[in-house]
Amino acid sequence: MKPTFTEQLARKILILDGAMGTMLQQAKLSAEDFGGEAFEGCNELLNLTRPDVVRSIHETYLEAGADIVETNTFGATSVVLAEYDAADRDIEINIAAARLAREAADRYSTAEWPRYVAGSMGPTTKTLSLTGGVTFDELVEAYCRQAKGLIQGGVDVLLLETAQDTLNVKAGGIGIRRAFAELGRELPVMLSGTIEPMGTTLAGQNIEAFYVSLEHLKPVTVGLNCATGPEFMRDHLRTLSALAQCGVSCYPNAGLPDENGHYHETPHGLAAKMRAFAEQGWLNVAGGCCGTTPAHIRALAEALKDCKPRTIQAKPVSAVSGIEVVYAEEDNRPLLVGERTNVIGSRKFRDLIAAGQYEEASDIARAQVKRGAQIIDICLADPDRDEYADMEKFLQFVSKKVKAPLMIDSTDARVMELGLRYSQGKAILNSINLEDGLDRFSQVVPLIHRYGAAVVVGTIAEEGMAVTREKKLEVAKRSYDLLVNRFGVKPQDIIFDPLVFPVGTGDEQYIGSARETVEGIRLIKQALPDCKTILGVSNVSFGLPAAGREVLNAVFLYHTTLAGLDYAIVNTEKLERYASIPEEERKLAEALLFETNDETLAAFTEFYRQKKKEAKVETSSLSLEERLARYVVEGSKDGLVEDLRQAREKYAPLEIING
Repeated sequence: MKPTFTEQLARKILILDGAMGTMLQQAKLSAEDFGGEAFEGCNELLNLTRPDVVRSIHETYLEAGADIVETNTFGATSVVLAEYDAADRDIEINIAAARLAREAADRYSTAEWPRYVAGSMGPTTKTLSLTGGVTFDELVEAYCRQAKGLIQGGVDVLLLETAQDTLNVKAGGIGIRRAFAELGRELPVMLSGTIEPMGTTLAGQNIEAFYVSLEHLKPVTVGLNCATGPEFMRDHLRTLSALAQCGVSCYPNAGLPDENGHYHETPHGLAAKMRAFAEQGWLNVAGGCCGTTPAHIRALAEALKDCKPRTIQAKPVSAVSGIEVVYAEEDNRPLLVGERTNVIGSRKFRDLIAAGQYEEASDIARAQVKRGAQIIDICLADPDRDEYADMEKFLQFVSKKVKAPLMIDSTDARVMELGLRYSQGKAILNSINLEDGLDRFSQVVPLIHRYGAAVVVGTIAEEGMAVTREKKLEVAKRSYDLLVNRFGVKPQDIIFDPLVFPVGTGDEQYIGSARETVEGIRLIKQALPDCKTILGVSNVSFGLPAAGREVLNAVFLYHTTLAGLDYAIVNTEKLERYASIPEEERKLAEALLFETNDETLAAFTEFYRQKKKEAKVETSSLSLEERLARYVVEGSKDGLVEDLRQAREKYAPLEIING
């Protein structure tokens, strides 16, 4: 019996075929071969008009030693075919292409040497993050239809390849799962991205962010293809091999193309470089992309025939990503989450959103990153406004201005999903809890699996918010058991919020709550070491004098970090350094936090009513020239229009340009 694709993947480095497009160019086809001048260049139509040519190419690659042949469907989504007025033929083309490859693979397959067919699914000609011109839902539907055609035609595995934008891949993944559900059949899925010579995808992610953003799709392999020759893939492949919890693939171009689009990497040269990768233990699938021919595949198969496939040794990591990836690790605790893009906590941000000044509001997010925020918390839940509409308009700007991961802060699952559709990376959903039983879990967990996300879980149960350390641990353990064992969430994607209560309100039910939160963190980290913790730190100082709030927040953050805090939601623009706080003020803060009573509260508030905050340099106090320079360096537009008007009155245009 023929082993499954996954079984064979564990036995040897599988050889993928070379470039279909290169071989079709060598066939010297005419417009008539494509069905007329209007269709010339649409290689996918050749599955219908010249199946003999396509079948011959498959057989040539199989003869050369390929274990896997790709269907001639790289551009066979309705999105691409629409450019040739052939969108309605997408399923027909994909079925035909899959059958051609299946016939060829079956002809060459033996019990000793099984051959497989990969359904090629390209990135389309549009990207959600960069070019636009297509909606998320349109891509989901296009990929769903293509996957159904390929599956019906008999492929063994689906290959989402040459990915330039992870949002497109997420849409593709959702479309594929929809196809699986509709057909009642699942296949393995391979993912392959393309990293440009500058070291990132076209949409800006490096290979780590790319993998973290797409790990939720549970690919059988993830890898690199196209864009460059193998030498430019070395560092990215090494990183990916150390990170991936699945197989790793690599099928580069035959070197970088020259100015005429020609590729000059020889079969021997390509094979030698790929063997070096295999000897490092980095490969499970190897093949060729643009410019490669059967000669390249023959050399590659010969070079790798005695190399063992990579074994998975990487351990699961806790990470989130935007354009850039952020790892939650012991040596970088706590990660700082900027809190100022929140209509509940920031009057300035709320007023900008209310005025429809979404781009100016997005500058607040960028300013937080500039001042140390590693993640941006976004909350637009103003009861007087349409949260969904505001979130959509705001994200259009912030997703282009901020490379940091996003935390989508909402109680509305629709708003959470909207946020995930704008995030290339792996965002954080804030938050869920057991206040209404399993309702919130049931609404939000499917989004985690569908789009890829981490989730904040509050220590709140049906009976209310957990105040004592024991209750915090109890709710956390119950939530963990449900999320991991019932809902299939990875422990590394769970971030517990043990809750912070204000110490300055005089509310008796919260007396001692600061210490309980610190110790609650400690207990949760001990009991559930694979999970992370988070706090909205500034809640602890609510209602206190402004200068004292910053000190109290810093002291509380210090103690919670010692207890094991992983994420801290703070105002990074005002965050005080614990080490810079005078001893007298530290003692006042610690007394209020951990010996909360009328006396410690009175001493703290009296001290800070007397103390004036040290003045900080505001932009308005700078000269016009200094302000203009700051706009250029920081990229901020706050006040820019008025200052440009003043500059035009004071200087000639060339004087402004020349500095």
